[in-house]
Amino acid sequence: MNASQKKSFKTKIQQEGKFTFVAIPFSPREAWGAHPRYYVIGTINGYSVRGTLGVEKQDYFLRLSAAWLRENSLAVDADVKVELSLEDRK
Repeated sequence: MNASQKKSFKTKIQQEGKFTFVAIPFSPREAWGAHPRYYVIGTINGYSVRGTLGVEKQDYFLRLSAAWLRENSLAVDADVKVELSLEDRK
């Protein structure tokens, strides 16, 4: 697949302890190839987002800061549409 290919999915904003995130329901490695880190850009419900995917065991996620959630009027358990692409860091 092309590294710039956009991946879209619907999910809920989740929280575990102090961490708020969206789970990534696909393999970044299969979608974008092998990378030491996955720097992504895109939108959540149309609001711009940028970050690095985290991983626990084999599950990937994108952390969301409390400030980002407030600025975009989103909360834990909100149903959201996510569109992400691998950021070109050349």
